[in-house]
Amino acid sequence: MTTSHEKDIAVIIPARDEEDRIAACLTAMAGQYTARVTVIVVLNNTTDLTGDIARNIAGRNDLDLIVLSHILAKDQGVETARRIGCNHALQGMPLLRYLLTTDADCMVAPDWIARNLAHLRTVDAVCGKVDLITGEADIFDGMARHLATLEGIYRKLVQDIYARHAPGCGDLAGTHGEAAGASLAFSRLAYLAVGGFDPVICGEDRRIVRAFRGSGHSVRHASNVTVQASCRLTGRAAGGMSDALKARIGGTDYKIDDCLPPAEWLVLQVGCQTLGPWPPQVPAQYRLNVRDLPRHIAILENFRNLGGLTPASIAPVDTEPCSHTGMLQPDRASAIVLADSDLQACRIRANSVPATTQTIGSAEPTAIGA
Repeated sequence: MTTSHEKDIAVIIPARDEEDRIAACLTAMAGQYTARVTVIVVLNNTTDLTGDIARNIAGRNDLDLIVLSHILAKDQGVETARRIGCNHALQGMPLLRYLLTTDADCMVAPDWIARNLAHLRTVDAVCGKVDLITGEADIFDGMARHLATLEGIYRKLVQDIYARHAPGCGDLAGTHGEAAGASLAFSRLAYLAVGGFDPVICGEDRRIVRAFRGSGHSVRHASNVTVQASCRLTGRAAGGMSDALKARIGGTDYKIDDCLPPAEWLVLQVGCQTLGPWPPQVPAQYRLNVRDLPRHIAILENFRNLGGLTPASIAPVDTEPCSHTGMLQPDRASAIVLADSDLQACRIRANSVPATTQTIGSAEPTAIGA
């Protein structure tokens, strides 16, 4: 049997009390490049039988499995677990070339590893597409579908702006745009170059993708790399997918995905040519409510019609200096920081945008906002 010291692919799976999900997660890995892969499950403050079940499933499916168990501090969580797993692979696998990661409540596609490797031949990092587990998706039957459609429309408009104007984001156009820890893959060299996962309580996945782009590494949002995620409403990380699901099911209004900034801010940044790399992170106080999206959609659709979204075509509209915009910087900690003066500048530019000239088009609903 091939040992971990002879393998070049590590799959990192953080897990906290996942005895009900870990078997399906690991079974989905069965037969996928077994001779080259070591699976590292990082138990985070786990009190159930997750580790025992993981070892049992690995034995049945000929998986080279390492189980690490850690007690983490209150301000640590999945991001620390991912980092621990990656560090273990870096230190214990001399031939390591690629790092892949998913979550313990996910099931990867049968070709997940193969398709990630195919993309990693030409790019530094791969963001897979996250779907919901088919048998659990009926949880959305009572959801207001028109609200999800609004978010899907707005997401496509925002991604189009980033694809046209953000540094190193030209490949983003027409993709799913997701950057979720449920399906990330990257080369060892790229991971080391950006310093690995950040010690943040939530959002480590998007931060590392932003770091890749901000440092000039190539990122691909691949629709043929897929995983299915659980629809559970009791999650393991505050602000994670479970919270997003609850928000979309539980009411007639909710905060949209925190990678979708206000339209006025986007217009201002493009005009000043200061748009940072995808995906941005919008602070809680500036996140948009889904019922406010028609106005923001109208602004971006009008903006798109102004000469094809070229900076030169909209620059004359800006009557305010750009030095105070609180711009998104192209680094791993990028976040929108808007002061009152920034909001005033946004209003000036928004008021200069012509009246609506295009009807809101159709787009795929965004159910999970990830």
